Amino acid sequence: MGTVIKAQGTDLYWATGPTAVERVVCATGITGLGGARSQINTSCLDNTEDETFVGGLGTPGQVTVPFNIHKGETAHEDLIALKASGASVSWGIYSSDASTVPTAVASVMQTVVDRVSARFTGYVADFNLDVAGNDIWKGTITIQRSGPVLWDLLTA
Repeated sequence: MGTVIKAQGTDLYWATGPTAVERVVCATGITGLGGARSQINTSCLDNTEDETFVGGLGTPGQVTVPFNIHKGETAHEDLIALKASGASVSWGIYSSDASTVPTAVASVMQTVVDRVSARFTGYVADFNLDVAGNDIWKGTITIQRSGPVLWDLLTA
């Protein structure tokens, strides 16, 4: 039986250049790495009960990342700039198994030998601000994924 992965200590990074990475500071959650596979109809006129299908291409979903906004935090300003640019970049979610900082090679996030990871490409589709009474400023970025998620569950 495998070992569970604690959420505490999980990091989200993005490639900011050919070998540079930046961490999303104070993320409070990450959801939405899914994306249903489309369906291709293979039904024939002589089908009389149900249509038949085969799996098509995956439809990448959106990744939602809520975070606490910190005054003077460069990473938060860089996320706003990333949204404004519309640039697709490489992202990586890294587990709490260690604190090894991931690297980028040719602007692509890399696996880390001691951290489970999920890597993908996407652009910041939205940067949202939430301000409520008796609370702190909170933000949410929405990343539109493009292409597959590359998983490394450290099984090999």
